This record gives sequence, C-alpha cells and structure tokens, in this order.
Amino acid sequence: MSDSLDPLFSVAGKTALISGAGSGLGRAIAIGLAARGAKIGALDFASDQVQEVCDEIISKGGIATPLIADVRDKAALASCLAQLIEKFGVPEIVVAGAGIGRRSPAVEMLDADWQDVIDINLTGSWNLVRLAAAEMIKAKIQGSMIFISSIASLVGITNGNANYSASKGGINALTRTLAMEWATLGIRVNAIAPTHFRTPMMEKAILLNPEGAEYFTRNIPLGRMGQPEELVGTVVYLSSAASSMVTGIVLAVDGGHTAR
Repeated sequence: MSDSLDPLFSVAGKTALISGAGSGLGRAIAIGLAARGAKIGALDFASDQVQEVCDEIISKGGIATPLIADVRDKAALASCLAQLIEKFGVPEIVVAGAGIGRRSPAVEMLDADWQDVIDINLTGSWNLVRLAAAEMIKAKIQGSMIFISSIASLVGITNGNANYSASKGGINALTRTLAMEWATLGIRVNAIAPTHFRTPMMEKAILLNPEGAEYFTRNIPLGRMGQPEELVGTVVYLSSAASSMVTGIVLAVDGGHTAR
C-alpha cells in the first residue's frame, strides 16, 4: 500500500496505535490509515476480531500487527506498547477508540453499568495515551493523539445515556488539558465527535428497535447516519502535517447535527 495523497496529508511510514481496532470505527480507521501507508498496531480485547483486521490489511499489502489488551489493564497495555515499539517503533499516531455503551434510564442504571462505561471509555483512553505519550516524550517524537469522543458530549441525546455522555464529556476535557500540557513537546491532542454511525453496536440497537434508525437520523441534517469509512479522512487530517497548527479541538463529524 502507498499514500497517494498530497504530501501535506501523508501518513506513509508512520506508526499508528489504534485501540478498539477490532470493529466499528476503530476497524475502519486502522484499515484506512494502513491503506495510506501507516504501520498499524491494532489493539483490541477481542483477539479474533483484531487478527481479522490485521489479516485484511496485510492481504492488501499493508503493515499491521495485532495487540491484545483490555484498555483497563495498564500492565497489558504497557506490554502491547512494548511489542509495537519493538516491531515498528514508537507510535507517531495514537487513536483512542475503544468504547462501549450500556443504556438504561438514569434512576435505574446499575452501578456496574456506570462504572464499566467510565472505566473503558474515559479511563481506558487515559491509560492508552498516557503510556504512549511517555514513550513519545522519551524518544522526542512529535506526533498526534486523537480521542474518539461523541456527539453525546456536545448535545443531549437519547434517554439512557448518562454514563456514555459523561465519559465522552470527560474525553473532551482531557483533550483540551493534554493539548495544553504537551504542546511544547510537539504532541498534538484532538478529539473527533461523531454523530450516529452505522457500527455493529448501532446495528444491534436498530435490530432491537427498528424504528430507531429514523429516530437517530431525525437530528442529522444530511438525513442519514454515517458510515465508519467516512471518519477516515478526518483521522488522516489530524494525523498529518495538514493539521500541524491544530491542537485542543473537538471536531464534530456529525452531518450538521450541532448546526441545528
């Protein structure tokens, strides 16, 4: 694979670490960056899924290695990072994309459902970027950190998402704080806030409630949900020299959702 874009948008030869790479948005991002010449460390807790992603990348001429860890497990993450560095070098691109949803009305929400979402979506993302940043700083690598936030961090959405919205709001605050802290080190930190995208998690929700698709698109002026591949261009932009003066932003990729 090679990067056919203008050099300003090139990610060719860069090492990228992507959590949540086994499915959904993370999978699309891993495949998309690989198609443009990045060397991919595809991280997920689901070993079969992440292996499939790497096999697909390699079958198309790309470079990838599977990394198996739960983002809540700092020791496992550190081990995966060491494996990646040994194989491809210190990452210059880190995408914190691992996340889950556990919906229920606020007064009925189980403590475990609150805690699991916060632990994976927020603390897990923090674990990943903190460990990666330490290696980047030690190696004097100037790179790009990208959090996957959500439209739920910017506007109120469907009932039952208090835990998810809180986790993504925390991501936005973390993005701005780390952007300030790491700016002088040349590490840029940004977040992407997608609207509803047709990921496996979303498809399951629609199967449970077929009318959900219409509900999800009601507040999207473009009139449809996004496809995971439609996030790749934004990641390429934030990973490349094209965004060299961009840090600390939460960029909505939302079909006009927040323009209403």
